[in-house]
Amino acid sequence: MAGIKDVAKAAGVSVSTVSYVLSGKRPISSKTTDKVLKAIDELGYIPDASAQKMRGRLNHIIAISEPMHEGMNQMQYSAYFMQSAWQARSAGYDVLFLTGPDAVDDIERVTHSNLVDGVLLLDVEERDARVTHAARYRKPCVAIGLPKNHRDCACIDIDFAKMGRRSADRLFALGHRRVVLLRAQEIDYERRAGYVLLFHEAFLARASEIGLEVFESGAVDNATFDARKFVADMLVQSPRPTALVSQAGVNILNLTVTALMSAGLKIPEDISVLSCGTFLRDEPMRRPVSEEPFEPEHLCSIAMGSLVSSIEKHQGIAGQVTLIDPKFIDRGSLASAPQNVGAGDDETSVSASFDSRRTDQTQPEDSARANAGTSASKPIASALQSSDLEGEPMD
Repeated sequence: MAGIKDVAKAAGVSVSTVSYVLSGKRPISSKTTDKVLKAIDELGYIPDASAQKMRGRLNHIIAISEPMHEGMNQMQYSAYFMQSAWQARSAGYDVLFLTGPDAVDDIERVTHSNLVDGVLLLDVEERDARVTHAARYRKPCVAIGLPKNHRDCACIDIDFAKMGRRSADRLFALGHRRVVLLRAQEIDYERRAGYVLLFHEAFLARASEIGLEVFESGAVDNATFDARKFVADMLVQSPRPTALVSQAGVNILNLTVTALMSAGLKIPEDISVLSCGTFLRDEPMRRPVSEEPFEPEHLCSIAMGSLVSSIEKHQGIAGQVTLIDPKFIDRGSLASAPQNVGAGDDETSVSASFDSRRTDQTQPEDSARANAGTSASKPIASALQSSDLEGEPMD
């Protein structure tokens, strides 16, 4: 039977280095750790009980990894961190918050040194390096999110794909056939934020299946978004969309709702508004908006419970996926599609503020002909030009 000296020789390291990798008493580089673990696997070496005992000692500290990045939604960021810390504290654990850009190195440093007992990953991207290397941490690891590469990490999230499909079905059932999708901040698409992409792709795919025509907004940025222009361009489409689906944050959505109301549109009588994958609770809104929200408290409770159970019961959870059914909060901003909606004099089908991608193969000219005979909305568009976007929030 292979011994620790055989492992050291195969890995090209000292016996003490192998011991440190097994015990976690000292930090060892990921490169060296990988060589040692590979040698252990190839030789079938079984560590002695003392090394296993040292590895099993608990410090009652959990690492929460949530790297800071440009354009992050501070409200969501804070909500998840606070709920995670609260749930950990309730379970008798302190937290170590890891926010640096070298996230994998940071996690390996605190896990290999046995400083923490487990790892919780927040703000997970579609292809997240933290998840890809989860097996190297040698500690239980749970991600709130569903990346593609989750074989070695447990994942818990809202079913955003189901949210996307259900949102399309909900609007279609209310008679809406042309809707606008107000995108999240462009930086979230660029960094491939998992929840943003899952909803976006599922919503567009389901809309295409059922014949719901979707026009996407152009790139959205908090610093430059022009709500007046966005709404004005929407109103001159032929015929104008009867519903707005928003992935944007509360600031962008508030500006847009105010612009719609200032243009003379009533919500939901003239236009329905649905916010998806957001967290509007307790936020001051110009007008309450129905929502399929994030649920930080619920998600963090389940994730922390799973992590603590794995730590204390020595249960393997790698690869487990738990998807929570999306929750719908009705705040009165959805209604049946209005009839006889019109367009401006230009009969513009797709304006400069919107992505020209559509969910069907119908050409703009064909769509305009199919909807001929509808009434014009020139008074609404004109009212927008002189409106004031300022206003007190409504309860």
